[in-house]
Amino acid sequence: MKDESQRLNVLPSGRDLRLPWHLRLPAPLERDFAEFFRNSVAKVAPWAALNVVVLLVLALALELYISPEVAARTWRPRLLCAMLAVATILVARHAEWRRWLHSASLALAFSVALTGDWIGMRVDHPLAFSLFLQTSLAILLMSVLLRVPFYWAVTGSLAMIAALAASLHNSPHIDHQLALVLLLLSLASASMSLFGQYIYERLLRQHFLSENVLFQHRDELHSANRVLESQATVDGLTGCLNRRGMESRLNELLHGFGRGGTGERASVLLFDIDFFKQYNDTYGHQAGDECLKTVASIPRALTQGDKDFVARYGGEEFMVVLANTSLKDALVFAERLRTRIEQLGLPHAGSRVSQVVTISIGVVCASERVSDAPGLIKCADEALYQAKGAGRNRVAYMSDQGRVAML
Repeated sequence: MKDESQRLNVLPSGRDLRLPWHLRLPAPLERDFAEFFRNSVAKVAPWAALNVVVLLVLALALELYISPEVAARTWRPRLLCAMLAVATILVARHAEWRRWLHSASLALAFSVALTGDWIGMRVDHPLAFSLFLQTSLAILLMSVLLRVPFYWAVTGSLAMIAALAASLHNSPHIDHQLALVLLLLSLASASMSLFGQYIYERLLRQHFLSENVLFQHRDELHSANRVLESQATVDGLTGCLNRRGMESRLNELLHGFGRGGTGERASVLLFDIDFFKQYNDTYGHQAGDECLKTVASIPRALTQGDKDFVARYGGEEFMVVLANTSLKDALVFAERLRTRIEQLGLPHAGSRVSQVVTISIGVVCASERVSDAPGLIKCADEALYQAKGAGRNRVAYMSDQGRVAML
């Protein structure tokens, strides 16, 4: 039972996905795989094509050594193949041309096979039969080195073998027994190369599916982390930042202030609802929650800057942080906030200062004297305490000299 539970909890990796024997994936995945396949082949294709160029040069040098007359017939076809190999290298190395990579590789393989057939039919030399072996080499080149897609490789191999059979049939220098041996060698080369290409492409598709599934897991995990982060830093009732989120944002905002001026000059407003305990006693906790949500919506609507934020500091106490704001502007904001909440006209029969809900606010602005988050919060709390002591429903602020004054 425990093993079964562990199996159910294991995330799928893509390795458990079964590929059909024909390898074809659903159309959107097939398009993505085609690009993935081209990009993987493009890493080795230039070296494979360069290897072809080297082999062509060596073949021409050997033919020149054996018979200059043979080399006089072969150098032009060899040059054509070398030019196609260079073109394949260029296509593989330029991302904007890469969609033609498989076509260029197939053209190179066909040129190697067909030029071998053409030269073999026209050269009268005891070793001329070896030129027909270029078909086997072309199939190996296409399937093993240049990694043409499996179905392209099957079609190309059949076409090359058919062209070889026609060339051997029309060649006056090859007898039927030797022609049969050459055909069997080409068929053996094709079958082994295509089997290897099938297995390679199957494994590559399985790897692609695994990567695709893991990417989906990473995306889902990233989304879940964002949700969890939001839940960890946002107050569920009011939609403001909670205390943890407030401390993180405020520290980030103030980072470096007073040390070269790399941080933001910020103002902190700390306010709470006057006589909120009496409000709960009079109207009930559900009405109290609605009051908190309504009051919190006002500073959230008033803040305009990208770095400004509102946080629920605790209970009925809230904090507003205004980035890059002077003390004068912060006091204007605070008075506007106090007035807007009073104008809401939320009934408060338990208040001793008004018949409606009001707030008291303490304001402080970051300065050389106090620039860290704990210091600002302490000063704002002291200003709030003085505002409440002076009769509530008012704004108090801490001056740059460290004195509390009423607005």
